[in-house]
Amino acid sequence: MLKKLPRVAAVHDVSGYGKCALTVAIPTLSAAGVEVCPLPTALLSTNTLFEGFTFFDFSPHMDAYLDHWQSLGLKFDAVYSGFLGSAYQMQVVARLIQNFPTGMGIIDPVMGDNGIVIKTYTPQMCREMANLVAVADLATPNITEACLLTGREYQNAELDSAQAEELCREIVDLGCKSVVLTGVIRGEMLYNCALAEGRYFEREIGLLPFHMHGTGDLFTSTLTAGLMRGYSLEESVDSAALFVRDAMLESKDVEDAFERGVAFELLLHKLGKGLYLHS
Repeated sequence: MLKKLPRVAAVHDVSGYGKCALTVAIPTLSAAGVEVCPLPTALLSTNTLFEGFTFFDFSPHMDAYLDHWQSLGLKFDAVYSGFLGSAYQMQVVARLIQNFPTGMGIIDPVMGDNGIVIKTYTPQMCREMANLVAVADLATPNITEACLLTGREYQNAELDSAQAEELCREIVDLGCKSVVLTGVIRGEMLYNCALAEGRYFEREIGLLPFHMHGTGDLFTSTLTAGLMRGYSLEESVDSAALFVRDAMLESKDVEDAFERGVAFELLLHKLGKGLYLHS
């Protein structure tokens, strides 16, 4: 019998410089043995942290792109989306999840961080993102994004277990089947808090004293890779957290890493079986 290669439709933008979105998702999933079918949302010369970036919006072409995929009868084991630039693009992702034979809809609702909403986001886009999360099998918001989705007021990233579980349940109440709430801080520890099939759990890892660009996309891409290779949500969360932490530590000695993003390429060979090999 022929081997089955897991296939993911990845809906993200492409930045020529500054690691994020598809330039993180494609190599990470591919290294883990997962086929990636990219649906670009936009083409940028650099990510938006750099002044003067060029921007080409792919929105006018996305429906035709999907029409061709549909005519070929393509099937996906997952649809995985990250930053989306308009309410229309969110509707395109919902179409992918609902109209194609799809195993999972994995939504990273990239809307902001540290209590700050992305400047391009409007109230309509926030509502449309909540509608998209409602049809997802898994959502991976940080605390800022979870507050935007639920209408809560952001306070800070320090949530105790009861507060984190309550926020997770509010996300699931939107309609999605499971949620991983990222970036919960308690002292010197970082927690990823999850609710799946009615069961709540937390996974902890040491908090690093510095930040680096691209880690959110790397986390959800690695998490998706683990799930696509048949591992549990708990195993996949642990794998993603370890990979991000080790990649950040490896990056400290890499030229310009704090400008261009986490140097995950140096550790991709440890993802070959779908879970990150920490040893």
